[in-house]
Amino acid sequence: MVGYSGLLASVAGYVNAVAILVLAFPVGNLTGVTTELGMDTANPWLYEGHVLAAILSGFLAGTTAAGAILAASQAQTGTRHAAVLIAEAGLLLFAAVGVENAAVKAQISAVGIHSAVVQALFAAAALGLQNGLTSSIRGMSIRTTHFTGTVTDLGLMLGRSRRHGIDKWKAAVLTATLVLFLIGGVAGLLIGNRLGGYALVVPAATCLVVAVASVLHSRGRRRRSLVLTEREPIQANSG
Repeated sequence: MVGYSGLLASVAGYVNAVAILVLAFPVGNLTGVTTELGMDTANPWLYEGHVLAAILSGFLAGTTAAGAILAASQAQTGTRHAAVLIAEAGLLLFAAVGVENAAVKAQISAVGIHSAVVQALFAAAALGLQNGLTSSIRGMSIRTTHFTGTVTDLGLMLGRSRRHGIDKWKAAVLTATLVLFLIGGVAGLLIGNRLGGYALVVPAATCLVVAVASVLHSRGRRRRSLVLTEREPIQANSG
């Protein structure tokens, strides 16, 4: 759980850093985006308003899709989770290779849409999928794209520790996601400065790796469960 959530948090930090470099707005923290959208309504600037609306609608669409895909799943990993991660990787690739391509940019502009709006939509939808995925983990919902709730939970845990102690496992998960988000942001800045929007290929590849790991973990757990089920009658008979 620590590795799973932490790695995805680093992906979100990385994507957010690249988005700020390329678009001037984060795509995983909707509090600031919604505030700026309200401010833009009072003092409109067409380009900015379109990008902010794309981020908000893209993130919502991503979380909606994650909820629909995972609604029937009772497990924490598996093919449905892998499907969400593969979709996230695809959206990040579209935001990187697709939109950054000069010919594609020209076609998008010909339709009358700024390429940054499309890029913001894809990137935000990707993080919406991811946050929907980690928020659906049974037993402990984890936010990997924004950290107001995480820092609040850590602060409450510290404040209550004298009377109630500290849940070390939960504290480890929350701390790992926060630290790895920061590390992802550093990596996003360094690589984004060199590659621009193409830097989003890196988190796309990471999502594919996590998707494969999710399927393998699910299969391994299923095999162990079958082995235990087969052993129970043998132990009962020997008893």
